[in-house]
Amino acid sequence: MTIAQPHLLGNHIQRSLRYGFALLLAATATLSHAQENITIHNPWVKATYPGQNISAGYMTITSANDTTLVKIESDVSESVEIHSMKMENNVMKMRMLDSLSLAAGKPYKLEPAGYHFMLFDLKKPLIDAQTVNFELTFKNKQNIEFKQSVKATVKNAENNSGPANHSDHEHHHSH
Repeated sequence: MTIAQPHLLGNHIQRSLRYGFALLLAATATLSHAQENITIHNPWVKATYPGQNISAGYMTITSANDTTLVKIESDVSESVEIHSMKMENNVMKMRMLDSLSLAAGKPYKLEPAGYHFMLFDLKKPLIDAQTVNFELTFKNKQNIEFKQSVKATVKNAENNSGPANHSDHEHHHSH
């Protein structure tokens, strides 16, 4: 009987390890599946002018499922905020958003004069062709957070002149 016990214990450990491994695979597959459902196209950040310590970031975000963008961080700035811009009574108004809800299958184009990211308190000037790393945090319908890393290219304003001049955002820092 004592000889059989180590064998039984070995089987129990093997079953427990297989079960634990299966749970780990399922959790990893769920997280990977959530991340694969977010696609990012054309990420870029506006180069700064001398003395400017803010910039704006743009990209197109599409989610296969209803989800919410809840946080953005970057390696080049102290803070990143989600903003919207729209015309009201012939005046362009910008507002900070706490989050951005993404409807399944609908591309959200973050662009000048629309939704965009504002990068505040830049650690150094942003120059053409530099890479900016973002970490976007999303929450799905089950309130589970997941993150996605994005690399954006810095582009000169001359290369991407749009209807909105984001150097005007300097006076907008307080909401």
